[in-house]
Amino acid sequence: MNKKTHLLFITLLTSFLMISVHAQISVGLKEGDWVEYTATYTGNPPETYPKTARIEVQTIQGTLITVEINSILLNETQTSITEIFDLNIGAPDLIIIPANLRAGDEVFHEDIGTFTIEGVAEYTFEGTTRELVHANVMQTELSWDRTTGIVIEAESISDTHTQTFLAVNTNIVQTQASDLYPMLLYAVIAVVIIVLVVIAILVLRRTK
Repeated sequence: MNKKTHLLFITLLTSFLMISVHAQISVGLKEGDWVEYTATYTGNPPETYPKTARIEVQTIQGTLITVEINSILLNETQTSITEIFDLNIGAPDLIIIPANLRAGDEVFHEDIGTFTIEGVAEYTFEGTTRELVHANVMQTELSWDRTTGIVIEAESISDTHTQTFLAVNTNIVQTQASDLYPMLLYAVIAVVIIVLVVIAILVLRRTK
């Protein structure tokens, strides 16, 4: 193997590895998706903690997801911030993780390291059965919608209070269902076209 061939081989191998790593990060959300949450507490939580929150996806570029988070705090203050979630490094937090993970899959976060998805379970949201993946991270029990990777429930306990963060409303279920209907329609049309072509071929053969 000469030097040029060797360099070409190394370049191709490196590109393949980069594509393989990138392919492991699946983005399940779409621009315009939103989820609303309520938070409940026991004990004495800080008044700057959220009472309700709404997360809406603004833009998606590769594995970078820009979201707007509007919250009402326990002291009734309203806040609005924009965050960029990078699924490659888990930043800034674990509200969103890669989609379609399974039990045993590992998730990386630059601040806390790697943790493992502990299991998959079914749950019902707005009459639709979906799947959750869950894990315990830094004494917080987290559950994410498997298809989208967005958090559905988070429960944590501190010295002063307990907190439960729960999704109560979303457009994701309706959006994904509506996206399914065109796909089914296209499939039906394709089948009809194939059947018509086959019939036409049979008719032509009989005519000959």
